[in-house]
Amino acid sequence: MPSYRTEQIRNIVLLSHGGAGKTSLSEALLFNAGVINRLGRVEDGSTTSDWDPDEQKRKISTNVSLLPFEWQGRKVNLLEAPGYADFVGEIKAGAAGAGDVTDRVCAG
Repeated sequence: MPSYRTEQIRNIVLLSHGGAGKTSLSEALLFNAGVINRLGRVEDGSTTSDWDPDEQKRKISTNVSLLPFEWQGRKVNLLEAPGYADFVGEIKAGAAGAGDVTDRVCAG
């Protein structure tokens, strides 16, 4: 991976309530960036971010995940935080590590 200047690095955290689609969005971003060659599914336990056996069993994220990728000459450090209040420590850790926060609103 090439070296990046500070102005070329973006740290972004995805925060929202559980079940809103943060993991699916993360998978799509990794796929579109060419990091992965197939989209994983939460239901199958095959997503990049939900690697922990407990996450796969529960079908929810319990840990903050760092998902780095390159996009348009920039390095993006995508942090995916859990959506359930039970894991508030992980949520706070993800928010603290990001320069930008994206709040995905569930329209359904």
